[in-house]
Amino acid sequence: MKKMLYTLLFMVVITAVFTGALGFINAVSREKIIQNQKIKEIKSVLYAGDFLPEGFNEAQISPTATTADLPWNEKRVQQIYRSSLDTLTLPLKTEHRKLLKQSLLSYTDSLDIYILKKNNGNLRGYGFPLRGKGLWGTIAAFTVVSPDLTRMIGVDFTEQSETPGLGARITESEFKYYFRGLKLTGFFENTDLPPIRMVYNKKRSNREDPTNTFQAITGATQTCNGVRTMLNRDLKFYLTVLKDHLRSVQNSS
Repeated sequence: MKKMLYTLLFMVVITAVFTGALGFINAVSREKIIQNQKIKEIKSVLYAGDFLPEGFNEAQISPTATTADLPWNEKRVQQIYRSSLDTLTLPLKTEHRKLLKQSLLSYTDSLDIYILKKNNGNLRGYGFPLRGKGLWGTIAAFTVVSPDLTRMIGVDFTEQSETPGLGARITESEFKYYFRGLKLTGFFENTDLPPIRMVYNKKRSNREDPTNTFQAITGATQTCNGVRTMLNRDLKFYLTVLKDHLRSVQNSS
């Protein structure tokens, strides 16, 4: 009987020790995971804002490269984050919340967006997350728009579960490059046409010839449709909030 009790006590102690150790490891790992996720988010915002690794330009990026493949210097990333990124909290009005109901974004009374600054301190653009649906699941992205809200500086797709070699190519630089310089003026025009469209035979990039179109991926129409829907829906919400903010700043000055 005593032997059984000792065995049971030993098992309880061992269980408690291992549970405590696992709890400690989980707590330490969770902090590290959160930190890594934050760094990954910062890299996406920087890429979308056209901040590339020092001494690196777009022409050097492989067409199949993702943001994680770029030769980032972690200290440099942290430095840019501290010196060139800030956040702005904007209140949501009733008309903003109506637009929000049509999206997969989750805000209540306010939202935080990134403010990106140039080296001289001038405003570079505004950055914010996007959420949509692809063929197989959620698509998430970060995008940065110009200070006057008329063009997209860039986008980075941060979450997807699309088909490898097809829809999953939205994370590759070749696809994302066509969003640099994308015109957003259609969001402020009184027309029934979608502000952003996709095409299958785009001759020139939007940096060379600014348009409101991006190049679709052959064989991944449903994924690209999801990207287009996400952009048209979420950008309408963000640009409306930002436009109202800029108008109120102008009126108060």
